[in-house]
Amino acid sequence: EKGLGVKIFTGDRDLLQLVNDRIIVNLPGRSLADAKDFYPQDVVDYLGIHPNQVVDYKALVGDPSDNIPGVYGIGKKTAENLLKEYGTLDEIYNNLQLLSTGVRKKLESNRENAYLSRELAEIICNLEIPLDLDKAKPDQYDPDKVMDLFRELEFRSLAKRLVDLGKQYGKVEKDAIQITMFMDQQDLDSSTPEENKHGDIFNVINVNSIESLNHLVSSMENSKRIAFDTETTSTDEMDADLVGISIAVDEGSGFYIPVGHQTGQQLELPVVLDAIREPLTDPKIEKVGHNLKFDYVMLARHGINVTPLSFDSMIAEWVIEPASRNLGLKNLSWVRLNHRMTEIVDLIGKGKNQITMAEVPIETAAEYAADDAAVVLRLIPSLTEELEERESLSLFMELEMPLINVLADMEMTGISLDTDFLKSMSLRLGSRLQEIEDSISDQVGVSFNINSPQQLSKILFETLKLDPPAGTRKTTSGLYSTAAGVLDSMRDVHPVVNLILEHRELSKLKSTYVDTLPLQVNPKTQRVHTSFNQAGSRTGRLASSNPNLQNIPIRTTIGREVRNAFIASPGNHLLAVDYSQVELRIVAHMANDEAMKAAFNAGQDIHATTAAAIYKIDLDAVTREQRRHAKAINFGLIYGMSAYGLTRATDLTLAEAEDFVSEYFNQFPGVKRYLDGIKQKAAEVGYVETLMGRRRYFRDLMRTINQQTRMREEREAINAPIQGTAADIMKIAMLRVPKALANSGLRAKILLQVHDELVLECPTRELTETSEVVRKTMENAYKLDVPLCTEVRAGRNWGDLKPYP
Repeated sequence: EKGLGVKIFTGDRDLLQLVNDRIIVNLPGRSLADAKDFYPQDVVDYLGIHPNQVVDYKALVGDPSDNIPGVYGIGKKTAENLLKEYGTLDEIYNNLQLLSTGVRKKLESNRENAYLSRELAEIICNLEIPLDLDKAKPDQYDPDKVMDLFRELEFRSLAKRLVDLGKQYGKVEKDAIQITMFMDQQDLDSSTPEENKHGDIFNVINVNSIESLNHLVSSMENSKRIAFDTETTSTDEMDADLVGISIAVDEGSGFYIPVGHQTGQQLELPVVLDAIREPLTDPKIEKVGHNLKFDYVMLARHGINVTPLSFDSMIAEWVIEPASRNLGLKNLSWVRLNHRMTEIVDLIGKGKNQITMAEVPIETAAEYAADDAAVVLRLIPSLTEELEERESLSLFMELEMPLINVLADMEMTGISLDTDFLKSMSLRLGSRLQEIEDSISDQVGVSFNINSPQQLSKILFETLKLDPPAGTRKTTSGLYSTAAGVLDSMRDVHPVVNLILEHRELSKLKSTYVDTLPLQVNPKTQRVHTSFNQAGSRTGRLASSNPNLQNIPIRTTIGREVRNAFIASPGNHLLAVDYSQVELRIVAHMANDEAMKAAFNAGQDIHATTAAAIYKIDLDAVTREQRRHAKAINFGLIYGMSAYGLTRATDLTLAEAEDFVSEYFNQFPGVKRYLDGIKQKAAEVGYVETLMGRRRYFRDLMRTINQQTRMREEREAINAPIQGTAADIMKIAMLRVPKALANSGLRAKILLQVHDELVLECPTRELTETSEVVRKTMENAYKLDVPLCTEVRAGRNWGDLKPYP
């Protein structure tokens, strides 16, 4: 606008469309020295087209990374030649009659995609953006304002670099807390934690003598709230050793008790545990922390069951904002307190040079660890206030916080594994994989690496000359993709395709589970201990990791075999109690649909009932195929499935699917009102809620967004209250089952939670009574307008459970 020269530094090649005599684009290379300025002729040399043709070029070839479809079948060379000949997309379409038959047909059938792609690729240059050039001068730079912006945008890595630059050039950002003192016993008389409460000076007290330990215990006993944290040799709480324990009873100071460092003065672990056991188990003193389950397990393994667990800042942040990127304490502290904490990599490094916490000098570890504990105390007020504002405090206090103990007990209990079974299975899978590879080589007439996407693409589309599915794009190698979706849509086209799909399934099963699970058996307990992530999803469902026992394949016979390896210990049985169609029952309740509620209250098969209603036939006349269609729509609708989606889940045509959906809503009008109401509420207030008040936010629906994003957000908004309520009901059951078992004098323990199922281990002689107690507890966990029903199965291994009794 002002006629100035412009130079754009970017990694985005789309900006080459802006290059002209006044605008230069600088693109990076492999290193800073390889960065290159692009003038108009450079763009021609690089892309084979002029800058003002970049948008039309994208309209033709598309860009998968930006979801720009382009014209199917038009490659880079064809696009270059067309633009050299005709100049623009419009002129290409004005001269279709001059093009070859193949190219013309591709362009004609993809005209809409071509112009949509051009619209998506074009950078809008006519926005009203006020620019005061005087304020753009370097001498206007204000590091404090930059830091405020970085904090607002959660650019923590950039903030650290800003501080480093400030130190280099004499402008150092001031932290809210500066750790400036390192204290040991001789400092206690002159400066105590209480003297620095709420001050800018943070005191670190090294507990390395009996005197300082006694002082710590006295401080703990006289406090109303204790924050605690542990430093360990690894992130596996069932295998790690304790290195140190940090304690804070006020915001201005923290204690660190070194117990496992390789060097330095420290106390014996048994002495420390005996001293701090009473205050850490005093029911009148609140215990708080960040990711408390980890630290609870670490201390429980050493004989201290910390109680009561009153506040977990990680769980609080997650309840407030399930999509938060600040679940880590360092991020949370910086965003909420404007306090930058030391990163763990600054202490132990990373990669091949990484050390353990035990190798870190005590003085350095103390500052880091004490801050970890004290910061939680500073976070509690703002987190509590926001939980109250969002009406989520009761959900946090009554459901999520008590669940920590339950999950910790499950993790520490673990489950037995039949490693001999897995070794045998591994040999069988290895033999079958070799048979598949030999068969494929025989059929194509050449040996090749079946795991190489490029070699596989050449075999399928060049050697065997198979046609790729419509819409299949070429990768950066110039070859057609062999991704799972591509091959799955080619199933039964050629025997080799089916063999490749089988090879992939068996190979993944072998590497992910069969060969890996035996390596994850804890050497001390001889059991597998998964970790349940309470804040691992946006819907409220638990996530499992190391190993993930919620994701073991069950849709194939060979996949289900893996479950046979999970066994009950001698004298025990595994007991699985599974909620039956819990999400559909929640829909019936939340939608208040009379027809659906009547079916559930009558104990009818909901899918058969749905089919009978839609096809207008008697319940007894429903066929398996009709029931399958009804099941697809019952479950599909709670995931926001459209009529088009139904065609992919069944063999219905689009017209049949549309009629099916229309008739479904005629029969269940309450469901239609509910689904429409959820979308409307999400668009009006930006969130949806479970029956227990768990919120999930969809703020994009409150503003103008493209249709594709809106449809995705609406699908998730429909499902979130249903899936979230199912998760909440399961959590209530998980809280009540251990208490019900204990009250009945039963010794069963919960081992796993997988979707809508609880897996327990119980003494064989108590199986009948245990199954009845668990069933009743789960079915009465929450009162709906329709009954919650469960299915009970039992057996010696997880894969061979039979209905019980």
